[in-house]
Amino acid sequence: MRILLIDRDIEEARGISWYIKNYFPSHVEVEYVQDTAQLQISMETLQPHVIIVEIEMVTPSIEKLLQRYQPHIVALTAQPIFQHAAKAIQLQAAQLFVKPIPLEQLKTTLLALNIDRARPIATTAATDVQLYVDLYLKKPTIIDVKEKHFFIIEPSHFESNLQLYQWFIELRLFQQMTALPLQNRIICVVENVGRDELLKQLRLLIQEWHVVSSQYMNIALYDGDNATIREMYDEVKKVLIQRFYKGYEHIFLSSEQFSIVRLDPLLTPEEQQLWINSLEERNTGAIKAFLYQLAKADTFYHHDDVRIHLTSVLAQLRRYMMKYHLQQQASIEADYRKLFHLILEGPILYSILQEMMLFTQTLIDAVEKSKEQLKADYSELAIELIQREFSDSTLNLHSVAQQLGISPNYLSTLFSKKQGIPFKRYVQNVRIQAACKTLLETDASITEVAQLNGFEDVNYFIKVFKQQQGTTPYRYRMLT
Repeated sequence: MRILLIDRDIEEARGISWYIKNYFPSHVEVEYVQDTAQLQISMETLQPHVIIVEIEMVTPSIEKLLQRYQPHIVALTAQPIFQHAAKAIQLQAAQLFVKPIPLEQLKTTLLALNIDRARPIATTAATDVQLYVDLYLKKPTIIDVKEKHFFIIEPSHFESNLQLYQWFIELRLFQQMTALPLQNRIICVVENVGRDELLKQLRLLIQEWHVVSSQYMNIALYDGDNATIREMYDEVKKVLIQRFYKGYEHIFLSSEQFSIVRLDPLLTPEEQQLWINSLEERNTGAIKAFLYQLAKADTFYHHDDVRIHLTSVLAQLRRYMMKYHLQQQASIEADYRKLFHLILEGPILYSILQEMMLFTQTLIDAVEKSKEQLKADYSELAIELIQREFSDSTLNLHSVAQQLGISPNYLSTLFSKKQGIPFKRYVQNVRIQAACKTLLETDASITEVAQLNGFEDVNYFIKVFKQQQGTTPYRYRMLT
């Protein structure tokens, strides 16, 4: 890409020129001028693809030159006023920047311009076909690693691979490069570039791809002995599995292989019990420790073993869901299925573990909420039983707890907390209120009134009645 800077501030122009030359991901030529006379000469000799111009310097003569050569235009201004914005629109500028210039945004704008930098089609096609033959037919030609470098680019989103390939070849990052897109990655061979320069450009490539796409990539570089393309490919593909543990934005070297440890994919009985206990006890610390020990920095398990191991954990979570009927909640069931697919297909272990921890916490919170609701239900169910069966003298805390399937102590504590009154006192209140009604509406004797409302002992009935109503049952009937 050829760029011409038109700026009155020579120091600022030098700074922009230095930045573009050092941080642009492909080869660029940059010149800068300060007056119209210099501009005429530079336009003819450089024939720039892009002109970066200070809008205040655009005179009628400069405007004619721009119309004649029709380069891409990026405008600059020291004063963000309407007239300068209107002039930039008139010039059809790709962007108008207010000084001081945001250099990263300038670079992004330049990368987005549609400038033809592609290699000759016939040469590219023929070379790429040869690379394909070398790769898949295992051509025995040995590549001299002093002359050529082989690497693989792998995007974080495999469906973006073709987009990445097209963007990559248009960058012309290297003067002599052959690239071939596969299904999920791109293989590349570059020539006549030093190792340090190669690594610098590859790091820049990773950064720029994130800027233009908001996605990530990994690069695996062969740094072994002379070998065939197929042998190089097999070696660098092995190191790409480090993505499962280390994520993206890395340059992996084929010499940096790590030792894979086998992992029993199924949970032991002790591990199953640990999950059962931890879930019931809301022990998220134990759960987190169990999950994250799979991602210890000094141990690398085979990723297939890890995935099966995590599906065994997911089976424990499923049982927990079924126990509390959480699968009936559509959002939780959808998250469960999403997590299942992530375990099978997710490219990064740490992300999988994070999602598992979040899902586990969601289940625990949902169960706790369900239990709270259930506590309220137990209290209300107890009241329904009391209202229905208060006349039965055998009705008490133990009999109601037995009907509800919970312990008497649990019911006693729960009832007092929810209703603000002890269970026994509540039953007495219900029975006394009913006894008052019986006294007023019937001619039954005091003994009969007591028995009809759940009191076996008439003396105890009279005692409780007087405590609550302030008078005996007989006087209550006479005075009311």
